[in-house]
Amino acid sequence: MTFPWSGKSERMETERTADSLPNAPADPGDLKQLIATLGRLGELVASANEKILTGLAERGLARANEDGGASEMGTFPQKPDATETRLAALAEQVAGVAQAVERLQGQFDRGMEQLAELLGPQSAPAASEVGEAGEVSLADWEQAVLGRDLAAHPALAFQRHQLLSGVLEGNAAACALAGQLLVFRSSPAERLPQLLKDLGEAYYRWQPKTRPGNNPFEESLAGWLQRACEAAGLHNTIELVHPGERFDAARHNAASRGVEITEVLGWIVLRDNGKVYTKANVAVR
Repeated sequence: MTFPWSGKSERMETERTADSLPNAPADPGDLKQLIATLGRLGELVASANEKILTGLAERGLARANEDGGASEMGTFPQKPDATETRLAALAEQVAGVAQAVERLQGQFDRGMEQLAELLGPQSAPAASEVGEAGEVSLADWEQAVLGRDLAAHPALAFQRHQLLSGVLEGNAAACALAGQLLVFRSSPAERLPQLLKDLGEAYYRWQPKTRPGNNPFEESLAGWLQRACEAAGLHNTIELVHPGERFDAARHNAASRGVEITEVLGWIVLRDNGKVYTKANVAVR
């Protein structure tokens, strides 16, 4: 560190010292190293400010003593040009050190800002998104079982959670549906039309349908299955059935006689020409 009463070479050494200080890392991964760097910068800034003030005071006192002694001895004061030259040199040295100190202060301030960010409160990820180290999260399970489209659908969050919770609890209907979904996603194209029937029956075992109207999960599942078939070069479609509809032997299967559907146990799978490929199992009265 150089000061305004030192020579030009020492001032240049001060600037080199400031340049050699490590910058605070952009992404501080080592907290101890960052704190040590900030401590060093703080010490240098404080020491520089203190010594600058002390040096200026000492130099002013020495100048006053010199001028006083010269007057008592009857000597003439120095020429104005020489005095101005010395003052200009002194001002240059002070400006050089001030710039070095300013740079140190800037490094210190930037480091403190990064330290504050590092130690500040961090937003915690949702428990449903991140599990413990080495564990698969709930979101991963949803995508693995249901596929990306259904797992990303915000309106299906409740039933996704219900399905996976049922699987973890050993619920037979939930396990059957999850198993059929995995089988469908891993099967060759020629098996998909028949698996559509099995998936429909597995779904209604898990979610019995005894009232008219479509469930959002029911609609989304049927739509996703149709898109999967289209991607495989198939054009089978799914037709949903509703309680209250009239029983049609060409489209429905029932274990007992009746004219009105009371519970849906499956959906109708159609061929690419619109004809029935598999009938929907239903309960009637």
